[in-house]
Amino acid sequence: MKRILIVLPILVVFVSCAPKNQALNKSISSMNQEIVELQKSIADLKMENDELDRKITVNKSKINTNSQAISDINNDVTYLTNEVSMMKERLKTSKPAGRSGDNKSMAEDNKTQKAETGSDKQGDNQIVIIEDKFSDKGSLYSYAYELFKSGKYYESRKKFNEFLSLYPDDGLSDNAKYWVAETYYSQNDYNKAIENIKQLINKYPDGNKVPAGYLKMGLAYNELGNKTEAVKKLKELTQKFPASDAAARAKEFLAKWE
Repeated sequence: MKRILIVLPILVVFVSCAPKNQALNKSISSMNQEIVELQKSIADLKMENDELDRKITVNKSKINTNSQAISDINNDVTYLTNEVSMMKERLKTSKPAGRSGDNKSMAEDNKTQKAETGSDKQGDNQIVIIEDKFSDKGSLYSYAYELFKSGKYYESRKKFNEFLSLYPDDGLSDNAKYWVAETYYSQNDYNKAIENIKQLINKYPDGNKVPAGYLKMGLAYNELGNKTEAVKKLKELTQKFPASDAAARAKEFLAKWE
């Protein structure tokens, strides 16, 4: 009888807890199902995100290709415009001085107009060679710079050197020399870059690109592993051109290096 009285309360407690356990298990099962659904949704979102990333990458590639094509076309147009301008200028300077319709020999037709000075009169048969003078030098410089911006460093260098050959003492000559150095730097030929910057400083000491030249020379020495010479050139820059933008950048590099 005592045993029955002891067991009876236990049964009552068990029976009363059973519905609660069932509800708890049901709740846990429901939560597990929701977690599974969330995981599935996350997986789907990840797949969609990956697909979007793929499409963005493809579109970026197409945009870059189109941009490069447009840039190439613009360069070609600029180049052709420049070539036409130079051809016109050559035609002007090489046009014979004689009247049209005259029955002259080919040698007579190729004569250029004689040079006249106040003290020296040339004979009618004297041939005077006149050097080409291209009136649109700005186009040549701009074309060379566009080639540089397009990453065509060899072609850019060739055109900048052509500019320097034609206009060695022009107001843009120091700039052209600087960009020649930049083409070498961009191709990791740091020794050639340094050599051309030294030429820039020696030939155009008052040029507006000299401070930038000192900065680039310091960076080139640093790339070659010569930190001592790099620091020396940047300090020289800050001393000679303290108010320049190049000097401000040089101070930033010096703060990192020293």
